[in-house]
Amino acid sequence: MKVLLEMMKNMQKSGNVIIFNTDGENIKIKSSNDANEPLQFLFIAGVPLNEPIARYGPFVMNTKQEIYQAMEDYRNGKLGVIAH
Repeated sequence: MKVLLEMMKNMQKSGNVIIFNTDGENIKIKSSNDANEPLQFLFIAGVPLNEPIARYGPFVMNTKQEIYQAMEDYRNGKLGVIAH
């Protein structure tokens, strides 16, 4: 875990992703003393699905075929509507 935390110190750009192993119990996050901006992060936790991932643009599915179908459904207006 110490090695990972050392790597995190060098990740100062916006948009970086860190994936933790599942063998730990605690995560400590601290801004450096010389930071010139407030620390901001988004922490998301969940159970790994262990399924294949296919993605294209805003679409995320399990297979390329499902991506193609989602794109076709989008083009044909079949993805549903939001009631107002």
